[in-house]
Amino acid sequence: MKHLIMLLFVCLCCVAVAHAQTWKEMNNEQKMLKLKEFRADNQKFLKEKLSMSTDQLTDIDNVNLCFLSTIDRIDRYGKTDEGKQQYASVALAARDAQLDAIMGTEKRDQFIAYVKAKLQKAGLVDK
Repeated sequence: MKHLIMLLFVCLCCVAVAHAQTWKEMNNEQKMLKLKEFRADNQKFLKEKLSMSTDQLTDIDNVNLCFLSTIDRIDRYGKTDEGKQQYASVALAARDAQLDAIMGTEKRDQFIAYVKAKLQKAGLVDK
């Protein structure tokens, strides 16, 4: 359950940053509901539109969880902001490569476009 919570948190991280005041005003239960809803929508898209198997969905979750753990350690132990940025760039490239291996680049690009469209519709990113 702890891993699921972390993954859900990542999924809405950009949403929380864009609407920090609204996010801050929510209680933990409301935040958890939003995270679960966001993740459920993404999982549905991955399964129904991109034909991801249960194993692929699990692997995608695991890659994202590992990435978050790595970013957390980089933040804790990195000496400088520049050093943290360099390590984070390497971690992101590794995550991208793993997701490409699991999903394929074409389906990963479709998923990125789907998430971007959701965020644009919500007014969280520019078109």
